[in-house]
Amino acid sequence: MKKTLQIFRYELGSALRRPSFVFFAFGVPLIAAIGFGVFTLVKRNQSPKSETEGVQEEQSLNTEGFVDNSGLIAAIPSDLPQKILVPYQTEAEAKTALGEGDIEAYYLIPEDFLDIGDVFYIHPEANPLSEKGQFWVMRWALYVNLLDSDMQIASDIWNPGNYNRRNLSLEAAGSSSSAGDCTTPGYTCESNALIQLLPIGIMAIIYISIITGGSYLLRLVSSEKDSRVMELLLLSASPNQLLNGKVISYCLLGFFQVLAWLGAVFAILRIGGTTLNIPPGFEFPISLLVWGLVFFVLGYGIYASMMAGAGALTPKLSQYTSVYFIVSIPLMISYVFSLILAMRPHSPLAVGLSLFPLSAPVMMITRLTVGGVPFWQPILAAGLSLILVVIIIRAVARMFRAQILLSGQPFSLARYIKTLAKSQ
Repeated sequence: MKKTLQIFRYELGSALRRPSFVFFAFGVPLIAAIGFGVFTLVKRNQSPKSETEGVQEEQSLNTEGFVDNSGLIAAIPSDLPQKILVPYQTEAEAKTALGEGDIEAYYLIPEDFLDIGDVFYIHPEANPLSEKGQFWVMRWALYVNLLDSDMQIASDIWNPGNYNRRNLSLEAAGSSSSAGDCTTPGYTCESNALIQLLPIGIMAIIYISIITGGSYLLRLVSSEKDSRVMELLLLSASPNQLLNGKVISYCLLGFFQVLAWLGAVFAILRIGGTTLNIPPGFEFPISLLVWGLVFFVLGYGIYASMMAGAGALTPKLSQYTSVYFIVSIPLMISYVFSLILAMRPHSPLAVGLSLFPLSAPVMMITRLTVGGVPFWQPILAAGLSLILVVIIIRAVARMFRAQILLSGQPFSLARYIKTLAKSQ
């Protein structure tokens, strides 16, 4: 136990002394959360929004002019901010005001507007706000005046109905969430792309953390074996002590890495509000943080142990890439299926993959992020994964023997499976 702790402390300190690891694991999520918090605070302290009832909102509006040669606009709608549209008798007057900076641009409504429907927008330079974000002001003014200043009818024509969508794929999958529901993450929220893609994002954090932690352990064992450092280590510690110390240290580091990333996501969503256009009533479940950490630990225990065992059979560091790819195939396939089934999280295939230990770490997290998962399913998946972790760690620990670690035979999948099976 003492030597296991020594190896644990050494590997932990070695990892924390690598600036690249510390920055990616903890620096990036911390900077993202702080940066977004500062941006949100600055944005909230800006001038309040100008609102048009029944039409839309704009954060800031420029003062613009118009020349109405058609005589259509008798009055500016009362719900528009004052002096947002300044009338001019001639285009020459509007050009002068534009040149002096009194207005940002002006509209020219020709005499035959009612016949041809053309309106000309004159501005001194490209202005994305004026061209794309503010033309609705003149459009609204035309609507109201065309309808004899009846703003209710104009509003009804502007928004002729409330459109509700139904996602048949979600209904067929038996999703408990109604279409358009934005109170939880998932594809039922059709009005916010961030909330739609959140299940994939959370799953990607778990996947990347498992795969990078396991690959580093594989590379470490392969490197120590290739450089013959492993021979020196075996003089002072048993193979079991080496394996336990390495796996536990990097599992702990990965645990805090996942905690930092999920915590950053949670913080950004909590403070995002109007900045991210988060719909009212949306909640990021705290239980998702807990389950994310649980399935990371279980997934790491499975794949890191498998990669450590593969490292014990890899005589040359040059074989690292091919060995890593072979061992991580189950997790990669699970990742691909999670992307495909993210829109059908409650289909039989998705449920089956979320319970299967080799795919549960990513598929179950995807389903839990969407919601609607019966409480017994993650418990069952965690239990089955824990059983597999115990089996694999015991097998790899037996495989971590001196005659295998010091063997010079090339790595092969058949030899790896055979050795793993014999170690049961």
